[in-house]
Amino acid sequence: MKNADQNTFLDINLKSLSENYLKIKKRVTKNCIVAATVKSNAYGLGVNKVLPALIRSKCKHFFVASTDEAMEIRKINKKVEVFILNGLVLEDLNILSKYKLIPVINNLKQLRKIERYQGKFCKKLKIAIHFDTGMSRLGLDKNETAKLIKNQSKLIKNSDLVLIMSHLACADDPKRKKNQSQLNEFNKIRKHFPNCLHSISNSGGVLLGRKYNLNMVRPGISIYGGNCQIRERKHYKNVVSLKSKLIQIREINKGDTVGYGATFKAKKKMKIGTFAIGYGDGFSRLFSNNCKIYLNNKRINLIGRVSMDSVTVDLSEFTNLKQISNKEFEFIGDKNPINTVCASINTIPYEILTNLGKRYQRRYIS
Repeated sequence: MKNADQNTFLDINLKSLSENYLKIKKRVTKNCIVAATVKSNAYGLGVNKVLPALIRSKCKHFFVASTDEAMEIRKINKKVEVFILNGLVLEDLNILSKYKLIPVINNLKQLRKIERYQGKFCKKLKIAIHFDTGMSRLGLDKNETAKLIKNQSKLIKNSDLVLIMSHLACADDPKRKKNQSQLNEFNKIRKHFPNCLHSISNSGGVLLGRKYNLNMVRPGISIYGGNCQIRERKHYKNVVSLKSKLIQIREINKGDTVGYGATFKAKKKMKIGTFAIGYGDGFSRLFSNNCKIYLNNKRINLIGRVSMDSVTVDLSEFTNLKQISNKEFEFIGDKNPINTVCASINTIPYEILTNLGKRYQRRYIS
């Protein structure tokens, strides 16, 4: 970014990202397609850089949330398959034809709409259909599913159905019986649609075992180095590092307080440092008095509240402050991976990644 802050850096390792994708390919069955979920600007990491890296790793199928995101992918690559998870929410269906996009149909109303549209043309547009097997979010419900199965030849006449899918609600917990019940339900449905791809697994589903592979999986967070299951072992490489240089160093005396609300009070004379990073950059306010950062192997405490544009840390253990004044301190990285960082504030790596702000200077490593 041209005007990005020169003191704070978001490093995105595209080599590690590609290695994570290839590791997933080795984990699934030989003929299983590994699609990549790149919604929300590739989980905040920049789809314009992430997409080419995945294409170089032979990924040909991508999932996004919205039509705008799908059109953005088309600007980058004209050949890959692009599925729109939010379905048929646009008024101008000509966009689907123009950009060769594949809507994921989430109810019979959407199916009828695209069927009417395609009835005007000779060439069939590709579609996917989402069946709800227990998430109660998007997808055809039980009544609509039964109706479609019974009247499939009448309801799907003008469209080219290339994929049916569902979504696991509890794939983050391998012990949940709901995973198996959803798979059982989807297996019943997919028997009626033998001539297309079948998919139920996200990142967590990939780790549930090969019976959940079917012939397509749709990983997201695992590609970007985040854990997707409770108590998960480290399966994938760290992709993101957040680093920052000090913008000020000063001394405070015993009894002095730090930050809004005076939530930190010095018990002795201290050296403190300030970084240009805050909740305006997606660095959560929940890290206030509750975060460790690193310089080499030295762990440093964040003190006081996280402000919109700055945080403060305890530098008292450093004897030579001149030596560290231009060093890059690690907020997220190999010493402090995203999965550890998110656990400290009881959230998930998805939220940390997608909230990372636009003010950082981004450095892509390939």
